[in-house]
Amino acid sequence: MGFLRIRTTVDERPGRLASLASALAARGGNILGLSVQSDSDGTVDEFIADIPAHPETVREALEAAGGRRVQVVPATAHELTDEPTRALLLASRLRAMPWRLPELLAELLRADDARWVYGDSVSDLPDPTLLVVPVAQRRAVRLRRAGLPFTLTEAARAASFARLAQPASEPTGSERAIKLADGVEVTVRPLTSIYREAVRDLHD
Repeated sequence: MGFLRIRTTVDERPGRLASLASALAARGGNILGLSVQSDSDGTVDEFIADIPAHPETVREALEAAGGRRVQVVPATAHELTDEPTRALLLASRLRAMPWRLPELLAELLRADDARWVYGDSVSDLPDPTLLVVPVAQRRAVRLRRAGLPFTLTEAARAASFARLAQPASEPTGSERAIKLADGVEVTVRPLTSIYREAVRDLHD
């Protein structure tokens, strides 16, 4: 079938990872990438493998080897990159263009969709294939990744990545109140780069 991205939750027991690797090898799989992530009810092992077996066959083999909640989705050769280097390159782009935070978060976590959300929609969501990353008060980025739930490790990475979009230090002493002709008082403050996309949205 070609490249597959495979995730499975496992219990912390000696030899469990070896059992999963053996199950993939028995189906003709060649493991090209491996990461281990913490999640709420166990450890999530993620493999990138070149494997001729059908995804359903792979899923059944890993379940028999002790895997839980096995997910198998297609992958591409472009995903065979050095992850720390990829994250650093994305971080560099974010510092230069913080208003592109949703797009870059989607690249970081390989999400299918990423968009700004505001107000009451800024909250935790029960669907594990959705992730909300707070950016400011009542403002966040919502990510969607069909077929591959987000882990706690990925949520922590996303939160740290989003903090890079914040200015190094907030302006002080520059906020002021202005009274309009009709007597209404408004507060004026400098526009930081993180809100640039929101202003663009108002004019689209």
